[in-house]
Amino acid sequence: MDARTHFLAGLRLILRTPSLLAWVYFTTLVVALPLTLAMKHLLQGSFEGSLVEDNLRRGFDLSWYEEFAANSSGLGTTFGPRVVGILPVLSNLERLLDGKLHQVDPAVVGAGILMVLAWSLLLGGILSRFAHEEGPHSRSGFLAQGGLFFWRFLRLSVISGLIYWGIIRGVGQPLHGWIESATRDTTVERTVLIYTLLAYALVGMLFLITLLVLDYARISLVVEERRSVLLALVRALGFVKDHHRAVLGLYLLLAAAALLWFLAYTWLAPGPNQSTWTAVLLAFSLGQAYLVGRWILKLWFLASQTRLFVSSKPRTPPAEVTEDSPWEDGPTPAY
Repeated sequence: MDARTHFLAGLRLILRTPSLLAWVYFTTLVVALPLTLAMKHLLQGSFEGSLVEDNLRRGFDLSWYEEFAANSSGLGTTFGPRVVGILPVLSNLERLLDGKLHQVDPAVVGAGILMVLAWSLLLGGILSRFAHEEGPHSRSGFLAQGGLFFWRFLRLSVISGLIYWGIIRGVGQPLHGWIESATRDTTVERTVLIYTLLAYALVGMLFLITLLVLDYARISLVVEERRSVLLALVRALGFVKDHHRAVLGLYLLLAAAALLWFLAYTWLAPGPNQSTWTAVLLAFSLGQAYLVGRWILKLWFLASQTRLFVSSKPRTPPAEVTEDSPWEDGPTPAY
């Protein structure tokens, strides 16, 4: 199995199914809209009708932000320069590796749980579309497949959360605790940095293995129409072990595409100091383009992995017609 073949096959499949991208993008907007409106009212209430409003029209007002941050609680604490440009991606990555994804405002956690539920509902239809590329497709069929696999994906999400918690509690936190003790009297920052990077690398490798197994477990549930989530995990673990070269090669190609997109946005992403409508609209458009690009990459991952999984399954040869077969030349009899 050539990883490059499935890498390109996944891209072609994504380009032929723009409706899937529309579904996931629209779902993201619906989940994010309540938080957006709530943040809008918080910000308006902090400066509306004051001189600060005029200052903000000319650019970012650091004095206003320092006062806003000092008096903020709840959702307001999530606002700041760190939500602009590429900083949110780096902040989320740091929280993931440190095991602090849950240490955000409850409203954000609630939106994350809602997105997990919505994704679990869409994923069955998405994977079914990728698995049966040439079959008939319809909106009703897409939603039916989503409903059919919803609870299975939800159970798998719970298991993935437990695995994530186990890696953080069993590996990540003990490692960081050991590093803190071992470097307590160290005066060279480079030593602490190296130890921390090695700990992040180990935790990241465990996350990568877990992510690969979970991805192929989801694919196994749909392609093989499995009911048992645990058996799907066992099947996925065996698939990753038996085809580790193709699985890892495909993942590295996809990760390289994701890294290029990340670097492009890092170069293009604007800062917080936008003072004209043109600059604001440009910043908003770039942010939405990055969001769409991330969903394209997510679907690209799933499409390529699904095609790799399907290609590994043995094909059932068609039944041979023999001379003694009653169906060779005559019409099929009606019963």
